[in-house]
Amino acid sequence: MNRKKPYTGIITVIYAAVVAATVLLLTMLGFSENLPRFVITLIAVLIAESVIFGYTLFWLKRAGSVSGTPPILISGAFIIAVYAVAVVISAVFLDRLLGLPSFWYAAVQLLILAAAGGCLALIGLYGWNAGAQEHKEQQATRSLFRQRKELAEIKRAARSWRHAEAETLVKRIGRVEEAFTYSDPVSSPSLFATEDMLSQQIALLRDQVELLLSSSEPGKGWEAQLQGIIGDIEATLQRRNRELAALK
Repeated sequence: MNRKKPYTGIITVIYAAVVAATVLLLTMLGFSENLPRFVITLIAVLIAESVIFGYTLFWLKRAGSVSGTPPILISGAFIIAVYAVAVVISAVFLDRLLGLPSFWYAAVQLLILAAAGGCLALIGLYGWNAGAQEHKEQQATRSLFRQRKELAEIKRAARSWRHAEAETLVKRIGRVEEAFTYSDPVSSPSLFATEDMLSQQIALLRDQVELLLSSSEPGKGWEAQLQGIIGDIEATLQRRNRELAALK
């Protein structure tokens, strides 16, 4: 059962009640004496209330998908709160107290709406970029652990090789596995190309080991070919470590 649905229904009912109360309150307070400014005030306040309503539903949706409260959400809530207060204050002072002409009054309300929308867009863009970068970092970190796992699986497969050189094969793969163990798991999006190359080279090593296991007698030069693949992996891993060290 989705526990968010009852809250969504309650928030919707509250929103509908606030909209009805807003229309009634503006009429009772005399805002309707000047019809153009009344319409502008009503639209501005209803837009502010709708934005709060929509952001509340968005917050409720995001609350269950992330741990803790992201600063981006808090910043967005702050911007919306300031926007709503600015709309109310402008309605009281520019409409009721100063009686600003309808054209300029509407221009001020549009300016407030545009400023709030621009701030929200900037916050949203920053949050999207930050989230995308964090996702890339997580993907890169997971790729290193996946590579370690693949090497462990290749080493286990090498142990089953029924050949006099099986022990040598296992030792050489174990040396590469050990190098990965001491490599920093923390990564960066700028290392994606290097880590992708590592994955390709490990896949090539897996293919070479599977080829050895499938043949009763390995062909000539298999050791040099295997050593070449292992050397490429070690060189790429060292390159990754240097690139990562340069970023710190």
